[in-house]
Amino acid sequence: MGSRLQIIQFLRENCPHVWAILNQQAKQTPPEGLQEFLSCKCGAEGRELLQLADKRLSSLIKSTPERTVGDTYRRDISGVDTKNKVAELLCEITLVDALGGISNAPPVLRPKTETGKECDVKVVVERSDLFGESKRLADTWEGGIRSIAKSPPESKPPDTDRPRAMDLFSKLKDVHEQFPQGTLNVLFLFHPSVWNTPVYIKQALFGDASGFDDSSQPSLHDDGLYALNEWQEVSACAYSRVNSDGTFSIVQIWKNPRANVVLPDTVAERLATAG
Repeated sequence: MGSRLQIIQFLRENCPHVWAILNQQAKQTPPEGLQEFLSCKCGAEGRELLQLADKRLSSLIKSTPERTVGDTYRRDISGVDTKNKVAELLCEITLVDALGGISNAPPVLRPKTETGKECDVKVVVERSDLFGESKRLADTWEGGIRSIAKSPPESKPPDTDRPRAMDLFSKLKDVHEQFPQGTLNVLFLFHPSVWNTPVYIKQALFGDASGFDDSSQPSLHDDGLYALNEWQEVSACAYSRVNSDGTFSIVQIWKNPRANVVLPDTVAERLATAG
């Protein structure tokens, strides 16, 4: 599927809700990211994932006005410029619909914070307002040398990738800014990787030494994200997946021991049922 007309035909026939959201320019010339997502070596998988996301949009507009859904995602999906950004958006849509399925009220898409920023969704779970933010950070490391110890940039050995936990720490450090203050806030982290994802996430959250801690809630060290004062606004981090059949699942949830608003066990248990 390489030609513009083939992609347009595919979208019109197989992804009607995605097609309806696109602006007029994107319907004439689909954005580069969408073309790449549908035409690369894994294009068959991309086409299947886009069709599954289209079903998510169909489900979402049953609980949220279709105009609201379109207004929320139109700019992003019409201007997406890389296949990775398409994947990020599909994770967000899947998360929002999955959480909407366990919410006691219709999901609120991209609610604004006091500072004018926004997270991805607000839902009501077990009578608690919950704000959720989706982040997809794929691990593109394909082997070679990756350091297992932290080191300053100037002392990093040449031709050596720094530890994955360090990458996650730096990329997630400011995520707290997406959330309102004093509320139940959960980060849903999608991390496609063939390597040891739970350990990487745990080390980023709790510190490097937690990699040797097999408990479900490790001890907190001063080099973890949860040790940052500003991260007290993040109640928990959920390692999340979009499965091959389009369902959503949470692999593990790590609560923030210093959170301003603690994630209740009842809410964590309900989140685990979102699909």
